[in-house]
Amino acid sequence: MTNIKNDKSLPFIPQYLRDSPLDIYNKTANTPISLPTKFNKNDRARCVQVMDKELIIRHAGGGTSSSIRTDHPIPRNAGVYYFEINLLNDILNYSPASVGLARKRFYLERHPGWEIKSIGYHGDDGMIYYESGHGSSYGPPFATGDTVGCCINYCDQKIFFTKNGVNLGIACKKIFAGKLYPVIGMHTYLTQIEINFGAKPFKFDIEHYAKSVFTKAMLQQYKFFTIRESEKYLEDNDEFVESDYETDEYETDEYPVDEDEFLESD
Repeated sequence: MTNIKNDKSLPFIPQYLRDSPLDIYNKTANTPISLPTKFNKNDRARCVQVMDKELIIRHAGGGTSSSIRTDHPIPRNAGVYYFEINLLNDILNYSPASVGLARKRFYLERHPGWEIKSIGYHGDDGMIYYESGHGSSYGPPFATGDTVGCCINYCDQKIFFTKNGVNLGIACKKIFAGKLYPVIGMHTYLTQIEINFGAKPFKFDIEHYAKSVFTKAMLQQYKFFTIRESEKYLEDNDEFVESDYETDEYETDEYPVDEDEFLESD
């Protein structure tokens, strides 16, 4: 009999990942996999002040580029992961704030995207920065009152960002190896940002998006294993085919299966 743990002992999981492979795994695993749940006050630039149950950050002054990571990385097992930030205060008319993803070694006195193994959508110019200090045109700038989201899709190897619930399109089609953390950057004194991991409703309809991704992944997996089963049948009955039909027309070599067709990203 499968031992399902008490929900109170399980890590937080957002609605769009309920009944996903990760959720199912966590319900029976001895060591469940945690998702990001808050900012890590011990993993921040010196100018970043952490407030309100570690869900709000503020630029305390005394520096410029200042970033912070979350308490946990994003597990690849999640398949799809999404979070949003709300810009609560900015003394400028534009926001030199940024949202993105980065490895643990990312230097926190920089904005995400400026360092290797990092990507960031920047509010002052609307550009995507991908392992470089030179950005590429992507979306509109964002400022106080805007909600900006970041989605990483491990199933299709894509990352995209949203603004006020609108998908801005694919930002990159290559996801870095290793563990990635949500990273938020600020640049000016008193900039204040709130992060949402799913405890509150999202502006973007991530539930619909995640459902379509998981459905597609399941169909690809089913197709892959169905063909593999067909190959095994032919191999097991190879002698019968040759003796009865005296032809190699149905040899599996005549129907090579390219695993990448079903496993690689778009």
